Amino acid sequence: MTNASLSRLALTLALLAAPVASAAAQNMTVDEFRRELVGLPLCGTPDTGPLAGKSLCTVHLPDGTAILAGSGLVVKGLWEVDGGRICRRNAQDPVDRRRCVDYVRVDASHYRNSDGVQFCLGPCGGDKP
Repeated sequence: MTNASLSRLALTLALLAAPVASAAAQNMTVDEFRRELVGLPLCGTPDTGPLAGKSLCTVHLPDGTAILAGSGLVVKGLWEVDGGRICRRNAQDPVDRRRCVDYVRVDASHYRNSDGVQFCLGPCGGDKP
């Protein structure tokens, strides 16, 4: 096979595999979120937004409070469920300032939210989620 043929074959296989991979990555239910992630540090580094590049961990506590910490920050907030999504806001912010996201399980200890932030069940050591 020529390099061009191998490239076309690789592209074809990648295109065929893409729908399978996205179909396998389904949003977690609220019950799964509560069972698997509440009370545990979810650690990652956002690529965009005001906290881009900062290594952070968020803990969603069973009482509806949340704590974000890392890179010299500690922010207390609130979380709640709305329509199957997990919504967070700073403790002093009004409800209309909350941010709602979905969560997807990537593997046994890595997750991704609908903002594209990948995270692990922390602390994660040196491996980037």
